[in-house]
Amino acid sequence: MIRYVTLSYGDAPGVYRQSVMLLVSLVAHAPEPYEIVVATDRPERYAWFGTRIEIEYVDPSLLAAWKGPDPFSMRQKLALLRTAWPERGQIVLLDADVLARGPLNSFAEELAAGRLFMHKREYEFGRTRRAGNRRLWHSVRGRKFGTWEVAKTDAMWNSGVIGLGAADRALLDEALQLYEAMGKAGVRHFATEQLVEGVVFGRTGRLRPSEAWFVHYWGNRRAYDAEIARRLSDAFIDGLSVKEAAVRYRERPIALPVEIRRTRTEKLRKWIAGK
Repeated sequence: MIRYVTLSYGDAPGVYRQSVMLLVSLVAHAPEPYEIVVATDRPERYAWFGTRIEIEYVDPSLLAAWKGPDPFSMRQKLALLRTAWPERGQIVLLDADVLARGPLNSFAEELAAGRLFMHKREYEFGRTRRAGNRRLWHSVRGRKFGTWEVAKTDAMWNSGVIGLGAADRALLDEALQLYEAMGKAGVRHFATEQLVEGVVFGRTGRLRPSEAWFVHYWGNRRAYDAEIARRLSDAFIDGLSVKEAAVRYRERPIALPVEIRRTRTEKLRKWIAGK
């Protein structure tokens, strides 16, 4: 049994559109047995799914507790994993802006075989040349965080998808401990949550990328959101059930670039506009 979990909160309509399409893609492609859990402060947004999903209500006080006293990163994802942890089987945490590409049978088999997953490996700390990445590496290099020290061979992974087996609960606890130790040491970075997962999970030798099975379109979210809005509008106008919408999604997957990189001219225009 795989438990698929996603988190959505706040007032931005796009987050809910995207998470709804994520759920449709899971219904379309996840092999049985599976279950879907949505942690949200807007349960009414998911009434269409009926009993196909479980709702974990997240009120502001719980969300604040998950974020912690220094909400500089996405600690709430680690806290949600701990809250939703299954007694057996596997758990997969997905950002709202993720979609299943196709059948997830082989992904489920890999998870059951003990593989760990994050979306993709972004860079190795000791080899990255990008200025922002190097600043992060220099801020943690040679420092002890509890029992951990980040090595140049450790890597930053994208956490749009996180997949673990129920037997790997200790790894999640270690990632949380490393996160807290970094916070106490004054590390402030938007990707701290990803950093600790990549380091802790990566050192098992079992961590693999999930991008063969999932699209994480944060780099082209505007185009995806527009297409998702159009498709969901059509589905509701046509009075489709969730099952029928899943069939339509299987037949017509969203074929857009995952990432759009701005040209130097576009970056300069944005910089000038922000001055």
